[in-house]
Amino acid sequence: MKRAIITGVRRVGYEVARGLLEEGWHVGLVYKSSARVAQSLEKEFPGRVVSTRADLSSWEEACRAMEELLRALGSLEAFLHLSSPYEPTPIEELREEHIELHFKPIAQAFLVMSREAYLRMLRNQGQIKGRIVAFGDWATNTTPYRNYSAYFLAKGALHTAVKVLAKEFAPHVLVNAIALGPTLKPPDIPDSKWEEYINKTPLKRPVSLQDVVKLSKYLLEVESMTGEIICLDSGRHVAGECA
Repeated sequence: MKRAIITGVRRVGYEVARGLLEEGWHVGLVYKSSARVAQSLEKEFPGRVVSTRADLSSWEEACRAMEELLRALGSLEAFLHLSSPYEPTPIEELREEHIELHFKPIAQAFLVMSREAYLRMLRNQGQIKGRIVAFGDWATNTTPYRNYSAYFLAKGALHTAVKVLAKEFAPHVLVNAIALGPTLKPPDIPDSKWEEYINKTPLKRPVSLQDVVKLSKYLLEVESMTGEIICLDSGRHVAGECA
């Protein structure tokens, strides 16, 4: 019986959680405003889902959430961090609170929660004792686009944290990341704008949720990869500049 903790369960995180649950995993969920999503999974997979509400912009809340879920699960083989605010921040309007809004739940929470996960994973048997997967953004290391400076600052820190923790946690815990491209249309983006984003990908289609789940599962099985950031973006990172 394998156990995982997942942050961010409203959109892509929901699909990843379902994918693991369908394979028999026990899953701990961390949500901020998606209680209904967590509750629906608890009902669908009785006895194999525990959840807690936490504001991951708080260091203390992140630690508390991990402690609570680790106590409920008993052990841990995987930690997946998908929690990610995504708010426009035009550079001329940028404020300190915009930086904190993105940096703390995206990068700071990943760092502190990964540390707690790592310490628990060290109790596991075997050479490989656990795996950690972060969810980044394809544009962070290639062509970040305008008006999202706080978001990309946070994702850049997240990508760096993956590499730092991969070295810190070796040889027993593997740390990798998936850099997603356009997958699910945000509710505040018009259909025409979304089609524009999709048409900029060489494959002319959104990222398959099935592929996201499959790659997540692969990174929870791989034995010879750590510190890697894999673009899953319908080829968007090779298409050139963004607006």
